[in-house]
This record gives sequence, structure tokens and C-alpha cells, in this order.
Amino acid sequence: MKDLYTLFASLVTLAGLSLQASAQAPVHKQTVSAILQTGPKTVSATFSSASTAGNLIIAHITWDNQSRTLSSVVDTKGNTYQLIGAETNWGTKYRSALYYAYNIAADAAKIKVTATLNNNTAALIEIYISEYSNVLTTSDPLDKNKIAKGTGTAINTGSVTTTANNELVWGIAIGEDKPITGGGGFNVRSTDQDNIVEDKSAGTAGSFNASFTATSSTNWIGQVATFKPLVTLPITLVSFDAKSLSGKAVQLDWTTATESNGDHFDIHHSPDGQSWITIGQIAAAGNSEATKRYSFVDDAPYTNATYYRLKQVDRDASASFSKTVTTHIDQPLTLHVYPNPTTAYITVDGAAGASSVFNTAGQRMSIRVTTDGPTKHTLDLSALPKGAYFVTTGDKSVLVYKQ
Repeated sequence: MKDLYTLFASLVTLAGLSLQASAQAPVHKQTVSAILQTGPKTVSATFSSASTAGNLIIAHITWDNQSRTLSSVVDTKGNTYQLIGAETNWGTKYRSALYYAYNIAADAAKIKVTATLNNNTAALIEIYISEYSNVLTTSDPLDKNKIAKGTGTAINTGSVTTTANNELVWGIAIGEDKPITGGGGFNVRSTDQDNIVEDKSAGTAGSFNASFTATSSTNWIGQVATFKPLVTLPITLVSFDAKSLSGKAVQLDWTTATESNGDHFDIHHSPDGQSWITIGQIAAAGNSEATKRYSFVDDAPYTNATYYRLKQVDRDASASFSKTVTTHIDQPLTLHVYPNPTTAYITVDGAAGASSVFNTAGQRMSIRVTTDGPTKHTLDLSALPKGAYFVTTGDKSVLVYKQ
């Protein structure tokens, strides 16, 4: 089964509205660190500001005893932390691990994250924690990760290939005993203990790595992890209808269940469902989780079938289109269609050109037509389901009923 990101990020149709999901770039909120060097078993770091519910927390822990493992990573809000990859030994004595918690619970209190070793203590434990907003909340946001270790001045995590646009690319490099600087194209979020935490928004999905430079040769570990962005649908359209009014006018009505970042609706009409003309504009609610109802009257529909659609435009100028709805305007009956209703055949007398049959959704029906004279046709409706249909010829249209 596809994950929820893929389902949302795909082009979807809700009640006939084609929607292109919008992926928001993750935003860095804060990064802090802590280090203990007195034979600790636990280390804690507290964010400098209150966190926001729904955000992502990333926690990287390093300690200097390869025979010890982490028994837990927890925080003061009870969020669940998951290990990325595996704990990794590197250098002469160090071991590191990367954890994350997504769609976090939070309130006005500052969150403290605590990592605890099993068994005995280490001589050193350090922790870096970062918080990000606009990260996927409806399913696990972790996409790719990679760990590298080595000795030297050039530090590179190796490449990963993201699967979504605007992913968060997060990287860290820890050196054994030499200062490290960040890589090009990244935002450095921490230089504490001469190590580097960095990130960037990936933009278009593709291949990415995190790179760093040590001031001189040293043992090092580097890790990169990518996280899928928050996805929002600009609008949820639950209905869109057209109805004929007296005097050849047509009223359009539509209802939205939710709106996000909406700017306006353009109303289009067409004589054939191919060539569209903008006939009006209605302001959208912007951001709303309540039901909103809209109406627009077309005072000049076409004399036969008129097709309508909505173009929903966001504040960032992105747009999506609704389904197409159709109306037919009856003409004075110089055109005779009989019998009406019918069980099988109808005669079109006074036809101006070819005769066609459409259902009430504006779809042309496949029927057999017999020409009985220059302006007279016989239409075989026997294969059609019972219901209402429009018989059109030239610029004229008549509503008939198949029984």
C-alpha cells in the first residue's frame, strides 16, 4: 500500500475536483546541545523555546564507550523516539546513534530530551537536538538515511535519493579531536563542541549528501537523514452544480468543506468543453475548516449546451480545476421531437443539421440515427438506460425522457 505522503502528493480527485497537493518546505525552529564529561549515564538537552505540536524532533547522541548501548531516548512530553539506522562504532572508542520523533505533543513548557545508557556509565556523552515544522504528520516522515565513518579531513555521508520534493535534508558530523566546518549549500545550525549540525530544503527530489571539512586529519562519523514535508490540499470541493433559470440565465453553486491558502475562483464557460472563457471571479475564504457556499449567475450562456468549470487559484498562484458540468437551454419549438416520452424511437422533425443525444452529465451518447429527409431524423434510443436526455440539432435542444 502507498504511504499517506504518496497518496496526498499524487494528483487526486475529490467530488470531481482535481487537486495538486502542495508540499511545504520544512522550517528549522531551534537546535541545542549538551555534553557531560564526568562519568555520566544520562545526558539531557532542553530546547530554549516552547515547541509546537505536530513538529519533528531529531536527536543525535555520541558517547565514548563502545561496549555501552542506549537503553532509552525520551522527552518530557512522552513523545516516541525511533532509531534511524543503527548505533555505530567509530574512531578509537566512540559510538553514535540518531533518533527522531514526529507529530510531537507539545505545550507551553520547554521540551527536555534525555538519552540513557544501559549498564555502566561512559566518560563522555553529548546530545544535539533539533526541531522542525512543516514535516509530514499523517505517517512516518523518514525517507532516506546513510551513515559514513572514516579518517581524514574530507567528510561525506554518501548520497541518498529522495522520493518527494521539498524534503528536509539533515546532516551531522562528529570529529574525534579536530574542529569541523559545514558543507556548501547547507545551513549550519550548531557548531557546539566543534562539531556540525546542518540542514537544507531539498527542493526537487533527487540525490543529496551532507559534506563537511575537518581542519586536520581526524577520525569522524557523518550521517544524513531526509524527511518528507507536510502536504496540504488547497481546497476540498464537495459539490459543484449548474441549473437553468428563467430568461436563459444559469446559476452555478459550489460548496467547499475546507480551504487552505485559497485566493479566488475563476468561473469558466465553453460551448464545447474545449475552448474556455473566464466569465467571472469570486474571492475564496482563504483558510477555513468550515463549510463555505458560493454562487454565480451566468447571464449569457450559449444557445445550446454550455459547459462550466471552476479554476481555484491559491495565494501562491498555483491552481486546480473542478469537474465540468453542463446545461442546455430549451429553444422555441420550431423543432418537434416525438413521441416524448418514448420507449425506443423518437422522430426529430425540423432538424438543422445532424441530431445528437446527450445525457444530463453532458456526455454524448452512442445511438443509431436514420435520415428520413433533409430535416427529419429517426433516433434509436432503445439501448439507452431509462432517464432524461437532451436531443440537439444545430443550436436547438429538447429534453426527452426514455422510459
